[in-house]
Amino acid sequence: MVHKRVLGGAVIGALMFAPGAGFAQESFNLTFQSAYPAGDPQFLHFQEWAEEVARYTGGRLNIETLPAGAIVPAFEVLDATHDEVIDGAHAWSGFWVGKDRAAVMVSSGPAGPFGMDWSDMWGWYYQGGGLDEVNWFFQEHLGLDVMWRPLLSSGAQPLGWFNRAVESVEDMQGLRLRIPGIPGEMYEGMGVSVITLPGGEIVPAGERGVIDAAEFVGPWIDFALGFQDIWQIYHAPAYHEVVTVGEVLINKNTWESLPEDLQNIYELVTEVSMLRWEQKQQRQDAIHMNRMAEAGVEFRRTPDDVLEQSLEVWHRILEEDYTSNPAFKRLVDSQLEWASHVVLAKRILEPDFHALADIYWGPDGFIAQAGFLDFEWTVPDFYATYAD
Repeated sequence: MVHKRVLGGAVIGALMFAPGAGFAQESFNLTFQSAYPAGDPQFLHFQEWAEEVARYTGGRLNIETLPAGAIVPAFEVLDATHDEVIDGAHAWSGFWVGKDRAAVMVSSGPAGPFGMDWSDMWGWYYQGGGLDEVNWFFQEHLGLDVMWRPLLSSGAQPLGWFNRAVESVEDMQGLRLRIPGIPGEMYEGMGVSVITLPGGEIVPAGERGVIDAAEFVGPWIDFALGFQDIWQIYHAPAYHEVVTVGEVLINKNTWESLPEDLQNIYELVTEVSMLRWEQKQQRQDAIHMNRMAEAGVEFRRTPDDVLEQSLEVWHRILEEDYTSNPAFKRLVDSQLEWASHVVLAKRILEPDFHALADIYWGPDGFIAQAGFLDFEWTVPDFYATYAD
């Protein structure tokens, strides 16, 4: 096991035998590895999360955070956590469809799943029984000694980066597109040649001409990895990963060795960390969309037929896996129960925020026209491309 227990206090023996002295509290040093490279903002968030765990535990739980490849290859962090090669991992469940295709429903079922956004998905985890279902999937179904928690959301993810505009679904034919897992199968069903690569290998593959196009996460993270140096057309939106949930895994034996108060702090910091990330990501995506435009990237709306056909392919995949895979069916049934309440209620109660956005921020919107507002606003060209 990688983790090392360290008794706090300078002179443990003296404390143990001093009259009236209490025992020093035990501290733990653990080693986690990410599936993401050091330059990826998702990895930086992983580091921030570990720092918060250490801070709120008063230094009693310290997690060393390593980037992809530091100990094992990116796609091996789950097995390495189970085998106690590392104490924990930072990844995305869509990587594990090779173990069971139901893994896609843990974190990023296409189209929501079932119309859910990131807050609905978080509700399923924490209010709809999702955490129990996911840990059943990893621990009992896959037989892995890990404890799973959601750490961040990185959706909704755009169609991706291209050097040739996609005008219709026919333009997708034969494209060598980097995209992993079942989301990749959606486009494979549309004639795309799908290539799976870890995040840190995407730009080098583009430089060598191994891939024609790529999707990864979104403006902030893609820009940080240098996608704009390879591709100049950015297509959005897409249905393949409307909600994408990053995860943190910890070896179950390691978890059970932690005192209850440290477990409680770990769980609470992990839950709060997601909300902070979502707020930060929204702002950073906006900033980096402007940086993309300054770098000469052209924003294009994804053609309707691409969106429609990708959803048709997904529904065929969904039917096949639902009817043939009991684990897939179990996760889907749990999500359907939750979504049947929250998605329908939101559909009725919430206004059309896209329409409101255009009313206020469109090229001829209220913000630009309201002379009494002490706020100067120039609509970016890329926004005008999307405004209805």
